[in-house]
Amino acid sequence: MINDIIFLLLKKGAHREPVRMTTSEIANAINKSQQTASRELIMLENEGLLERRKSTVKLTEKAVKQAENICIALRAALNAAGEIKFSGALVTGLKEGRYYLSQDGYVSQIKEKLGFSPFPGTLNIQIPASQIEKRLELRAREGIRIGGFESAGREFGPMKAYKCRINHTQAAIVFPERSHHGLNVLEIIAPLNLRTHLKIKDGDTVHCEVF
Repeated sequence: MINDIIFLLLKKGAHREPVRMTTSEIANAINKSQQTASRELIMLENEGLLERRKSTVKLTEKAVKQAENICIALRAALNAAGEIKFSGALVTGLKEGRYYLSQDGYVSQIKEKLGFSPFPGTLNIQIPASQIEKRLELRAREGIRIGGFESAGREFGPMKAYKCRINHTQAAIVFPERSHHGLNVLEIIAPLNLRTHLKIKDGDTVHCEVF
């Protein structure tokens, strides 16, 4: 779990700017002796989690990242048994899905682990900023691992897959280890051409439920 001092400094806004707090004030706030608080501050400073200058304290990027990872893991654990729902606009991708999903190294694993042979191409949904946190929660789940492999002298990276329904049709969200898409785009594979099957086009709203 997160350290008491780190939690206190987050509440004080020390991840945004240095805050003025003495060791005595920190000790009182976390209900520990000044000597204990002093030892913990030195430990956290040595670990690169905070910086102290005169009477100010500031959390480092490393500390903020650790706190974010803990939040994501906790939310994922709380939501592990439930669905995660997304909705966004259909967009045209980079046209790379056809090539990658034609590789037997992926096709055979997808068929074995997801239960279908993928259509050679991905459906790309652009989600709003308000749903990016849910995307991070999903990514923190265990998922189904599709291993990387080598073919014709080229390396193909691993990916994680999460079974879902697109407008009530079987599919899976995939997170390739190497992706050119940002956090606001979901890549989806399915056993058929979803654009044709669902009669959708760029700009149409698409609903996705992960189960």
